[in-house]
Amino acid sequence: MRAVILAGGFATRLRPLTLTKPKPLLPILDRPLLDWIITSLVDSGFKEIIISVKYLADAIKNFCNSKYSSDNILFTEERIPLGDAGPLRLINDVYGLNSTFLVVYGDVFSNVDYGKVLEFHKKHSGLATMVVTRVDDPSRYGVVVLDDSGKVVNFVEKPHKKEALSNIVNAGIYVFEPEVIKYVPEKPSKLARDVLPKLVSEGLLYAYVHEGIWSDIGLPSDYLKANFEALRYYYPNGYISSESLVDGAEVIQPTYISVNVRLGNLCRVGPYVVIGRDSVIGPAVRIRNSLLFNNVVVDEGSMISYALIGERSLIGKWVRIEPESVIGDEVVIRDEVLIPKKTVILPYKEVDSSIENEGSVIL
Repeated sequence: MRAVILAGGFATRLRPLTLTKPKPLLPILDRPLLDWIITSLVDSGFKEIIISVKYLADAIKNFCNSKYSSDNILFTEERIPLGDAGPLRLINDVYGLNSTFLVVYGDVFSNVDYGKVLEFHKKHSGLATMVVTRVDDPSRYGVVVLDDSGKVVNFVEKPHKKEALSNIVNAGIYVFEPEVIKYVPEKPSKLARDVLPKLVSEGLLYAYVHEGIWSDIGLPSDYLKANFEALRYYYPNGYISSESLVDGAEVIQPTYISVNVRLGNLCRVGPYVVIGRDSVIGPAVRIRNSLLFNNVVVDEGSMISYALIGERSLIGKWVRIEPESVIGDEVVIRDEVLIPKKTVILPYKEVDSSIENEGSVIL
């Protein structure tokens, strides 16, 4: 059976992180999200995986070609953005989707059991099965109403929170029979707008309810949450690579410290901190509830809270980075600079004085 990964989106809401890498290559606990998805599919017995790409397509292709057998991974590249339904028609034209196939969004982190989803699909004999999950705020997602058999009887895309008919939402994973292609328009199109409502109206869509880990990585806060959920699930007592040096520092678990990280004396790191490989944290630094990509340097006495710090960024001495700030790749922040709440700094910028206003975007 084939699996399709939709990985062509621009991920504009995750900028500046996605200005330098596509969303599927953002790391979750030091592994690209796409690697988590592919590994899970392979472990579930999928022999052939087709990835639809567009934005920063070469980066995705190069990653896959360097890590997996070229016989198992195929690509289609969108010349124009096709939405999340249009690529299915393109893939069908190129490779032929002639039997039951699985579709996974390339921005969903989960521990969905694909084998159980397939069993559910075969048992109910519908044309399509969608994986759904429960969330606190359904207004950001496609909201689903089910009958007792698991059939979808209503589907509303992104309703107002007070108008949501349930807290069960589309999880971005589907099993389709090849006949579904007939429901896909011959133009850029969306599953939620152009395909799923038709299937619901004809009684052809069922839903498998997933109760485990699930994160739709749409916003920086979602991305941070996904890492923390993974940390809590896979390393509840934390993880410190044996190749890292942390003596003299206090590590509050759960915290994830990758390979060849150095923590200075009197550092206090955690809880819920992820530090990427080859990073160097100076003495008396305080980091909590944050993610640092690879090769980040933080100098003496700085404080980072609820923030995302891009690859190869340099944070000077006595810097304060406040919550919900997102720092792009290779940013330099000089000594004694204050980065207030919700600041966004694009890649390759040098900041040598404090930023006055919350929510600033440094271009």
